[in-house]
Amino acid sequence: MLTVHHLGKSQSERIVWLCEELGIPYELKRYTRDARTMLAPAEYKALHPAGTAPVITDGDLVLAESGAIVDYIVAKFGAGRM
Repeated sequence: MLTVHHLGKSQSERIVWLCEELGIPYELKRYTRDARTMLAPAEYKALHPAGTAPVITDGDLVLAESGAIVDYIVAKFGAGRM
């Protein structure tokens, strides 16, 4: 199943929106930034060392950057709707 790794105050909200618009099943995993530094937590950086968002996982695939993620989701789940 597709998992959207959502880092607060980031562009990962657009990926959640896309999944909702397409009506696809996904899991939303939320992460909270460090209150002082505003950096991603270590658990998130284990997925993507740069600590930037968004990131999705789909099976063994880990994909970062919103444009690449949108392309992937639309190609896999869009069924010509976008």
